[in-house]
Amino acid sequence: MSRKLDFVNDYISGFISENFPEFSRFKIEINENALYFQNVKDGYKDVLYVGLGHTNYPSEQVSHGGFHCWTEITVVEKLLLDLIVKHGLHVEQLFPTIRFNEFTNNNFNEIWDSFGQFRNYDLSTNEEKLNALCQHYKEMIIQYFTPFWEKYSNIQYVNDEIINKVFEEDLNNYLPGKGNLKKIIIMKICSNPNYNEYKQTLINLAGNAVLQDKDKYQPYENLLSELIEILETQY
Repeated sequence: MSRKLDFVNDYISGFISENFPEFSRFKIEINENALYFQNVKDGYKDVLYVGLGHTNYPSEQVSHGGFHCWTEITVVEKLLLDLIVKHGLHVEQLFPTIRFNEFTNNNFNEIWDSFGQFRNYDLSTNEEKLNALCQHYKEMIIQYFTPFWEKYSNIQYVNDEIINKVFEEDLNNYLPGKGNLKKIIIMKICSNPNYNEYKQTLINLAGNAVLQDKDKYQPYENLLSELIEILETQY
């Protein structure tokens, strides 16, 4: 355990907790030192990741590395997770439904670049820069991240503004990781009139994939079949 990293983590965690008490820190097994914060609401989870760079050569330093921000639609991710586990597919530790990126926010590159001013400092020994970084996060949360969370923590809005408008080949830019399965869940829950047509498209794609490589794709076809059954009997 690094005392320098602990100091920076505790400083940022304390700042976030004081200024945004609705957010709490959570940890993941793959990296328990990573700074993840979540605000769990009715049916949605808003998440912020504070990226830090921790190096030990030529000397130990903790510097800023980046950020991630996303919204999780609980019913979508929980349904997918249960089926992914059941059918023996790879399970991720994090479950973003919609990411804050250059596709969901026109100012993304500008926001990302604005954190570059903190990358050449050891935040564990420069409390002035560490505080400035925290203040910068506060400004970005208020000005950009919160409006993003408010906009996309609404499954009907996602259906209307993403499902109905984004081309299929661009879908994973908005719905990362198994975007087509997330899409069909959202369509059914929102009574999208194109649901049946899209369902048949996925069934055909899965069937063709199994013909090409049964061992690889049969679990996906099985998952899709069970998912459709659940959607059409429970939603």
